[in-house]
Amino acid sequence: MPGMKSADIMTRGPYQLLQENFRRPMGAPGALVGHLMTVQHRGLTQWSAEHLDVRRTHHVLDLGCGSGMAVELLARRAELGFVAGLDHSPTMVRQAVRRNAAAVGRGRVAIRQGDVGQLPYGDDVFDRVSAIETFYFWPDPLRGLAEAYRVLKPGGQLAVTLEMSREAAAVPTLTQRYFGRRFTERSERDGLRILSGAELVAMLDVAGFKDTRFVAEPRRSLGWVCALGSK
Repeated sequence: MPGMKSADIMTRGPYQLLQENFRRPMGAPGALVGHLMTVQHRGLTQWSAEHLDVRRTHHVLDLGCGSGMAVELLARRAELGFVAGLDHSPTMVRQAVRRNAAAVGRGRVAIRQGDVGQLPYGDDVFDRVSAIETFYFWPDPLRGLAEAYRVLKPGGQLAVTLEMSREAAAVPTLTQRYFGRRFTERSERDGLRILSGAELVAMLDVAGFKDTRFVAEPRRSLGWVCALGSK
């Protein structure tokens, strides 16, 4: 059909760029993608931080910190605490350090390269753990969730937030109607598992979290969802 072909042509170029650099941003193209995603995910990041309920003295960990926008926002909320950012891409680590240079210099923020499946932190050290728009790329999601559980203090909270989910709007937006289904289907063919809020909550349950739940904004982008659980 002409309309379907047109949508495919429009999404193919941006999709290929994201596919190559989303998993592990590298060099100049990765840095560019980092800046683009900072703009695209600003609203999602703010929405996620509101649900995570970060307090002034909290110690917070952001998994897959990318360009460091979430770290910056979380550090403003935890103004008397500490924020750590972790990413497996050295390009993103450098970008996040530059973005948060003043806070890094004051010792209120630290950015490290590392693996979500083997976090370089001790047990029971963080009040909050955040993972925004990165869960698709975790090689072993349950192991990553187990690590998040390990580093959380008793009573601490995890938030896993995604821009693209199965929480489709009952009445799809124009973006969802023309791009959503084709984009998510192609993403799944390339190995990205697109989850619903209920599926995310079930995974948090398996990892040992309690008081699990999810909130969703079905009409935002391709279906915002945030799954929450406590230790």
